[in-house]
Amino acid sequence: MTDPIDPVLLFDEDGRMFILHEPAVADELIDSTDQFFEGYDGLGRRVYAYGAPGHVSLAVAGTEPQSDELRTRVERYYFVFAARHPTRIPPQEANLAAFIRAVAEDWIEE
Repeated sequence: MTDPIDPVLLFDEDGRMFILHEPAVADELIDSTDQFFEGYDGLGRRVYAYGAPGHVSLAVAGTEPQSDELRTRVERYYFVFAARHPTRIPPQEANLAAFIRAVAEDWIEE
C-alpha cells in the first residue's frame, strides 16, 4: 500500500469537499469506511479508505493521476457550494499538483 501525498481532497456523495493535510490522521475525519465516498491525493491519484471503525486509514488506489475526474469534481464543488462566495472561482493552475495545492489553500468551510 502506498500512502497518499498531502493534501488529500475528500468528497462526499453530495459533492462537498474536505481537505485533509495529514493523511495519517484520516480516522479523525472518517469514522468508518462506510463514510468514505471519494478522494484524491496531492498528485491527483484516487485514494481509498480501509480499516476498522475508529481506525480508518487512506491508501493510494492507483498510480495514474485522475486529472479530468478531479478537476470536474472541484468545478462542481465551486459551482454548488462556493456559489455563496461569488468572488471564488476554481484555481486555474495547469500543473495538477499545483492545482490541488491551490484548491486546498482556497477551500471554503461550509
